[in-house]
Amino acid sequence: MRVLVLGGTGLISTAIVEWLVAKGHTPVLFNRGLSPRRFDYDVETHIGNRADFAGFARGMRKVNADAVIDMITFDAKTAAHNVRVFRDRVRHFVFCSTVCVYGGPLTRIPADENEPHRPVSAYGANKSKAEAAYLKAFREFGFPATIMRPSHCYGPGQPLLDIWGYNPSLVTRIRKGRPIVVPGDGQGLWQPGYIGDMAKGFVGALGRKATMGKAYNIVGDEVMTWRAFHERMAKAIGCEARIVPMTTPQIVAGSPKGSADMLVEIFQYHAAYTNAALKRDVPDFKDLLPWEEGVRRTVAWMDAADIHQSANLFPWVDRLASVLGKFESELRVLNLRLNPHKPVASKTRRNPTD
Repeated sequence: MRVLVLGGTGLISTAIVEWLVAKGHTPVLFNRGLSPRRFDYDVETHIGNRADFAGFARGMRKVNADAVIDMITFDAKTAAHNVRVFRDRVRHFVFCSTVCVYGGPLTRIPADENEPHRPVSAYGANKSKAEAAYLKAFREFGFPATIMRPSHCYGPGQPLLDIWGYNPSLVTRIRKGRPIVVPGDGQGLWQPGYIGDMAKGFVGALGRKATMGKAYNIVGDEVMTWRAFHERMAKAIGCEARIVPMTTPQIVAGSPKGSADMLVEIFQYHAAYTNAALKRDVPDFKDLLPWEEGVRRTVAWMDAADIHQSANLFPWVDRLASVLGKFESELRVLNLRLNPHKPVASKTRRNPTD
């Protein structure tokens, strides 16, 4: 197939282009031409501004494609315009949405594709409206749309992630034994997905009629706590993580304005989703990469690209950990003052219903 990728230079879309080539497809890109490519082979590329609807429509008349993978639509207006531009011109249209359409807290764990849309962020709300535009077109006249909802995607091309976002100082901080703040008690659920695996799902769906008119969670297999997420990350790079659990209000109160927005909108909630529907309908979505191996590949890329930054990049993290440590020490002193006697073993209580 000739597959038009709207985007093609981002984290997921780069992996998609590479997987298209590996599977014998011909990728064609549309983007602004502002971001460097991370693949070293020639790909037909059309330069333009997606916000220029008239210019985009004119440019697309010159593009011959069997399918489209849309990585750059973030609102209903653009989605509706894509429907007009590509209606009756392509055999399949795959849209990259997000699990942020669900918002939080989730009504069930793990959440499936029937989870109600209650987005917390503007990003999630706008992606939800874009989904609705594509699915409405499918219902009304058979526009061949498939919706993909990724969660946390990672891999070479971006630093590893913590509650502050993709953080170029995180690996340095772990290597130096500096504190890593995690939300709540560290037992919140998180689900990373390697970009190469995400590409398998996007590309593997192409041409499959069973996927049209449907939405899929495209996520990794491993659900882990935030504590395990960082402990396993540290182990993969030969270190131990110094975990400091804190409540979301505490983190927000001690952080610069806006720095904890992703925590408030996303990370404070459980993020665990089932990918069973995608595995059922897209057989290529299998043999997903273990978290530790994905971490090693990502850190190897960071090392080679020399993008690590100082552990002091976010100095408030150390202040948060220090303040919490002092607070806990004061609580222990206060407890000894108010409760000077040795603790008494609690007596076994019978169940009141016995």
